Amino acid sequence: MARETFEDWIPVELGSTAIQALVRESATEALARPEPMASDTKQVPRSGEFAIANVSKGAAYGETAGTNDYVELIARKAGGVARVAEEDLLDSSVDILDTKRQDAARNMAKYFDNATLAVSAASNGTTVPYTSVYKAVRTNNPATSYTADANYTAGAATYANLSAVLADYEVSEFADFGNTFVIAAHEFRAAIRNILDSQNRPIFQEGMNPGEDRLFGFPLTWSHGAKVSVTATATPSGNPLLIIGNRDLLIKGMAKLSPTIASPNPGFALQRANNGVGFLTDEALLKAAMRRGFAVGHEKAFAVFEKTS
Repeated sequence: MARETFEDWIPVELGSTAIQALVRESATEALARPEPMASDTKQVPRSGEFAIANVSKGAAYGETAGTNDYVELIARKAGGVARVAEEDLLDSSVDILDTKRQDAARNMAKYFDNATLAVSAASNGTTVPYTSVYKAVRTNNPATSYTADANYTAGAATYANLSAVLADYEVSEFADFGNTFVIAAHEFRAAIRNILDSQNRPIFQEGMNPGEDRLFGFPLTWSHGAKVSVTATATPSGNPLLIIGNRDLLIKGMAKLSPTIASPNPGFALQRANNGVGFLTDEALLKAAMRRGFAVGHEKAFAVFEKTS
């Protein structure tokens, strides 16, 4: 027996508070350079070197033989569904859907940060959707002449160690001090609060308002996802990470979602809809979906500190 379809009648409920929560809680979502994606895969050009040397009168100019390649963004989708009885929606004094939207946005933020910043395994497209900053900095890359762990430090959160991490970034030709960010797991709050430099000045300045914290003078963003894990998760429990880098080379792909879950924020949406047997069960589904690509533009644009003690 044919079933009538009413997908086009189902309203898409978008909560701006949920989208704000996503941006507020996800360091990568807030800081990474966006690249619109019209398909599953996008290649972002990466320029090689341009050789410069002295040219004598009448002599030929030396020619550059550098490699011009690209970094590849592959869109991956993450999401989940919450099932809610219609009676609960009608009878509760709490706005269940708005509460669950914000829950979904916060967990999506932690998952996305963990996947892009802190997963230790190689990308496999499923449990490890991307090559994270942590994995990239700890892996050889002949294409960029980067040696594994060159920009990686581990140990206790001391002035010497944190200064060494900053130095790894400062000496890189990809450092851009007007575009520099610091991302840290919340476990660093207590660890760095009382650290002083050689002039007895605190290296960590707590702002009066959210988003105003600074480390070594650079803007500091906190992330619950910046802890090492083997696979991408919204509840990582490994060592906390602190990452210094150039925003232009932290690249997120903004892939489209299905029109049925379109959103003003490309690639992220929340939708309430009855399931296929909604009449029989009187239940509603709240679906959260996010479709993003991610790539590290160049390993030398980042420095990572892992707090191991």
